[in-house]
Amino acid sequence: MSEELLAAVDLGSNSFRLLIGKLDGDQIVPVSTLREGVRLAGGLTEQSIVSDSKIEEACAALVRFRERLSAVSPNRIRAVATSTYRVASNAKQLLRASEAALGAPIDVISGHEEARLIYVGCAHTLPWSDSDRLIVDIGGGSTEFVIGRGYEPTAMESFLLGAVTLSQNFFPDGMVTAAAFRKADVYVRSRLEVMRAEYKRGWDVAYGSSGTVRALHEIVTENQFGDSITQDALIALRDALVEAGRMDRVELNALKSTRAPVLPGGLAILLGLMRELSVESIAPADGALRLGALYDLLARGKNNITEAADTRGRTIERLQRRYDIDVSQAERVNGLSQSLWASLGHHVPDSILAWSSALAEIGMAISHEDYHRHSAYVVSHADLPGFSERERSTISQLVLGHTGSLKKLVRDEFSEEDLQRLLCIRIASIYAHGRSDIADSPKLKSRGKAFQLAISPTLHESHPLTFALLEEECERHAKWGVELTTKADG
Repeated sequence: MSEELLAAVDLGSNSFRLLIGKLDGDQIVPVSTLREGVRLAGGLTEQSIVSDSKIEEACAALVRFRERLSAVSPNRIRAVATSTYRVASNAKQLLRASEAALGAPIDVISGHEEARLIYVGCAHTLPWSDSDRLIVDIGGGSTEFVIGRGYEPTAMESFLLGAVTLSQNFFPDGMVTAAAFRKADVYVRSRLEVMRAEYKRGWDVAYGSSGTVRALHEIVTENQFGDSITQDALIALRDALVEAGRMDRVELNALKSTRAPVLPGGLAILLGLMRELSVESIAPADGALRLGALYDLLARGKNNITEAADTRGRTIERLQRRYDIDVSQAERVNGLSQSLWASLGHHVPDSILAWSSALAEIGMAISHEDYHRHSAYVVSHADLPGFSERERSTISQLVLGHTGSLKKLVRDEFSEEDLQRLLCIRIASIYAHGRSDIADSPKLKSRGKAFQLAISPTLHESHPLTFALLEEECERHAKWGVELTTKADG
């Protein structure tokens, strides 16, 4: 394996893409790319279930990706999944099968996180500008909108408007009519009318990062509908499709057979957003989600690739400031949690524990009573740039469960590693309940599926309340199906 290479896998609703690159100074230089037109959203039933045949097709593509990725060190690979992995009713089955086929973990990301990564990727390929820029990405199942300056996005939106789903709903079996385009236009613009005024200020030029925009640019320019993507050029293309009546009758330069079935939906979305946001021209942009995922991988500092700041850390700091978190208490709980985590045999501090400790009391800004429930709600619904949905879900469960009864948690939904995290943060929260340090260094040991907590032999005298809370904790875990005992140490 080469330590010079790094890779990103983008599991979109229309196509799967792989980008392998290498770092040249501060820039990522593409080395190898691969695309598979899986059209995952096309396999969704009316009940939002991805069909078994489509899952098999997706996994076959990922097995081919896996072969190409064999040259890249595992800790330099970032795989992200988007809309269909978010909305599918059988998303867990789809994700498990996909990870097994790819041989690497896959982060299912929110629409806002998708938008952020798209902007980061595009910003590194566009000329530098201190002015606001609008970037849109029309995917198979969703469309993202981002405004940003330089390398930083300042506003992000994501809508369930996709080229695949719109084509299926308004242009079934490739039938193209003027009435269908009118209905699609009303549908698109009615969804986008809720966007804030900053998106609708009017744009001389915006940028499109998706395959849809690149395909439409090639078709428009190579068939003399216009010199660039403008509303007039798209209307001329729309009229040509309507005149043909069916996509299998359309004969246009640069129109690939794999793109034809989803072209009407993508065209309707692009034309609708240009009208709604007063965009005069759209230019194709390179980079997109997969390149943004690579720069995000660098920012996370995996394997000391770079010293750049992790976006997730900035997100945590922003939330702590916004909700006026007692940072000293958060650090106290984290320090105790990490000490217990290490006593279980882990040699590296755990980021999930650190983030959960940092946000455990965020709900106190809403109410002190049942604050942990408010904390979990905020984590589940707040905008968390940099975090995958799996990370968000785990943090939310740890925040919810860090104190109080265990009845609110489902034991079978906790992996063994997450169970250890839960024990660490609960015990740490007990020791820190007085919001001051206790001169004791408890150690947690695992004995199969049982756990033993070694405590100071004088704890019951020096801190009787803490001792009583630990006894109650053992009883709570016993009722929850987990054996936890205490033992005087030393």
